[in-house]
Amino acid sequence: MQIWIGVGMTQILKPIVSLMMFLIVLFSVGTILSITTQYAMTILAIPSLASAMLAAWAAWKLVSGDHIHPVMAIASGALILGGLCFIIGFLGPMAIGKDTGQGPLVGIFIATPLGVVVGALAGYAYASRQKSVDSAME
Repeated sequence: MQIWIGVGMTQILKPIVSLMMFLIVLFSVGTILSITTQYAMTILAIPSLASAMLAAWAAWKLVSGDHIHPVMAIASGALILGGLCFIIGFLGPMAIGKDTGQGPLVGIFIATPLGVVVGALAGYAYASRQKSVDSAME
């Protein structure tokens, strides 16, 4: 009975987590690109959608327990954790102190780069752990 509950929960969590990661990465990459470049939003939508689809695919694979190539694990870890840190660092100060004009700069210059580096390291650790589990099974 426990196996069916776990399988059912995984089937419910996969689309929810993937959709959340898609939206978080889409917002964070789109916002960073619109702040730092002068291109039109239609042009910026292409890398934003591509990175959001990569993050959603990786989240789907991670929740289902499938194996991911190490390069994809590093890139998706950087995107996902960088996006989460951007949301917290960019929107958090605006929610807490509404009168501070430089609050979102914390998210752009401190939280996002830190999240990208830690996410890439976490993706590498996940990929190396995944590789060691595969070699132990053989």
